[in-house]
Amino acid sequence: MRPAWPILAPPCYGHCAAPTIDDVSPAIEWVIVLLLPTALGGAIIGGLRVARWSSGRWQARRYQLEPHGEPIERLGASLRRLRAELDATEIRSDLPAKNVRLRALRGAYVDVLSAACERLEVAPPHGGDRAPWAEIYRAEAGLRQRGLDVRQPAAR
Repeated sequence: MRPAWPILAPPCYGHCAAPTIDDVSPAIEWVIVLLLPTALGGAIIGGLRVARWSSGRWQARRYQLEPHGEPIERLGASLRRLRAELDATEIRSDLPAKNVRLRALRGAYVDVLSAACERLEVAPPHGGDRAPWAEIYRAEAGLRQRGLDVRQPAAR
């Protein structure tokens, strides 16, 4: 059973078929071969940088929402305790390696003092662990003006 009318096949496109790579010059092929991996690598590196930047922004925003460090009362107690230890160590003459102990105590004191200054918005002593006594006294006076006296006796 054949139909009475003829079945027309779709027209053959022959030479008008989809373009092939044969029409591209070898110079353009080399440019594509060289630039495609480079562009892909650049996109991967750019994506990693954007992810790192975004993660940093997210962590910074999260850090701002969290309370900062130790409570100021604990910082004050640590300052008074370290100051009392520092004064006691300075006047003792029977300590072995006294200079090393003094440097360690002074470094710890300046670290806690800097943290307290940051919390109460006072300029911290300049010079880090080797801050001159004048800077330490200035920072202590600034803290005293803000209501935190570090010269009070430590509670034991």
